[in-house]
Amino acid sequence: MMKQYPVNLNLEGKKCIVVGGGKVAQRKVFGLIECGAELVVISPKLVPKLRELSDKGVIQYINRSYRRGDLKRAQLVVASTNSTSVNRQVAKEASELGILVNVVSAPGISDFTVPGVLRRGEFTITVSTSGNSPALSRRLRVELESVFGEEYEVFTQILGKIRKKFQNISPDYRKLVYTQVAMSGIPMLLREKRVKEAEKELKRITGLGFEEIELSLK
Repeated sequence: MMKQYPVNLNLEGKKCIVVGGGKVAQRKVFGLIECGAELVVISPKLVPKLRELSDKGVIQYINRSYRRGDLKRAQLVVASTNSTSVNRQVAKEASELGILVNVVSAPGISDFTVPGVLRRGEFTITVSTSGNSPALSRRLRVELESVFGEEYEVFTQILGKIRKKFQNISPDYRKLVYTQVAMSGIPMLLREKRVKEAEKELKRITGLGFEEIELSLK
């Protein structure tokens, strides 16, 4: 397989179709919902959690097998049925329509593979083996969870707020401040619940405290 180009897609409000209603499809659906996509699931059967999403109106459910023509106006498609021939038909139609497609069981005919994802608020780490070993991706994601804890959600907020506060200063000084904050010990202090020391470190670098950057820590 050729090397893949890593990219983060903005799917908010965009139509995405998952063909299949099993546990693999469920994982794909939950990941897409988290990104704000408008989900359509096509399958004659659904696992209970997907059925619940359908009943709540979170996803649009088409209760039948895939048919050619189902993919019109979609931005992204995932084929996750237990039928190789159906998955290939989905991939073929998506290719003809210029739609990005992921075939869960066949990375070789997919436009993209889905990496293992670790999220801490707006802080995201992805791990990919280019479809060679989803199990290894999951293992590495689990290992990363212990390294990058919930403190990185707060730290990412801090960095975002600092960028807004310093966007009108000179580029060189702005870069210096951003780098110093990013390389500081603030995440470790937050992990250890030493919030006052974390704020003191931020003030040392930027002259601003949490209240001044409108950060609320409960």
